[in-house]
Amino acid sequence: MFPNRPISEFRKARACRTLCSLVLIFISTPAASQVPRDNCGNPDSDISIAGCTKKIKLDTAILKSGWGNPNAAVAHLATDYDSRGVAYANKGLYDQAIADYNQAISLLPKSFPIAYFNRGLAYHNQELDDQAIVDYTTAISLEPKGADPFELADAYDYRGNAYEQKGLYDEAIADFTMAISLNPGLESAYANRGNDYSRKALYDLAIADFSKVISLDSRDVASRYNRALAYQHKGLYDDSITDLTREIALAPNFANAYDVRGLAFARKGLYDQAISDYTQEIALNAKDIQLHPGFASQSANAYSHRGGAYERKGVIDAAIADYRAAVKLDPNMQSAKDALARLGAAP
Repeated sequence: MFPNRPISEFRKARACRTLCSLVLIFISTPAASQVPRDNCGNPDSDISIAGCTKKIKLDTAILKSGWGNPNAAVAHLATDYDSRGVAYANKGLYDQAIADYNQAISLLPKSFPIAYFNRGLAYHNQELDDQAIVDYTTAISLEPKGADPFELADAYDYRGNAYEQKGLYDEAIADFTMAISLNPGLESAYANRGNDYSRKALYDLAIADFSKVISLDSRDVASRYNRALAYQHKGLYDDSITDLTREIALAPNFANAYDVRGLAFARKGLYDQAISDYTQEIALNAKDIQLHPGFASQSANAYSHRGGAYERKGVIDAAIADYRAAVKLDPNMQSAKDALARLGAAP
């Protein structure tokens, strides 16, 4: 199954969703209005970190001095820490990001849901899914219902991802469903829910979700591939082949698409087409093996599958050669060893 989309985008702080009135009071203070605020939140993470660090020092000094409205000063300082956390997270520096989110949350523990959300993302990227779930849940509980529902939808979507990583598919599906109810155009929630429906062998529901993603983005190769897999599980090989042919047109170097389409052709008895697809997959895998030796087992599978197609065509010498190639790449591939024994050939 195609993996879920990676979580790599961290949202800039938007404290104005919950602190807008405080920010307006703060900005109206003459002394505070002279504080430079441009670079904190810059798209360049290094520039943002430097700018936020300066803001943190300035806003800390303002808070200690008692200038202006103290609640507004706290709000700005919390946003400084959250924004710097975002910059650290976008550089993959999750420990530093979490430390900054901790600071932001300590300043506004009950009114800054985006900081909990962003800390949850950082935990998730560290594969600390239990902590991530706690933070997403807190963010959801603090989010004003009906205000900015797209943000709330994201929190459910990402919490669903965390549940999914823990194998809690029913909980994940419930969260993705809630995300969709809040934002019917949220493609990732449909895609993620479709994956979990497939994991539960609920293929009709999975196909419906993948179809929805494709209707929203016809070039979504992940959902088209996953729908093709679901079609195959239902024995709908023609539908699977149609999806995979479009998939290959969109992503011609995606070796798995050739493998799965080859399987569909083989199950229809179209062995020449299957052999052609497995041959293309082997060629693509050969390039991958040069970069990542771990792809050897995938290439072994392709040789074994092509060997099976040759065997069913009665081209035994070619089948034996492929089974041997599979065993050479993966000495533990018992299915290829069994095929060689069946054909009376040594590994």
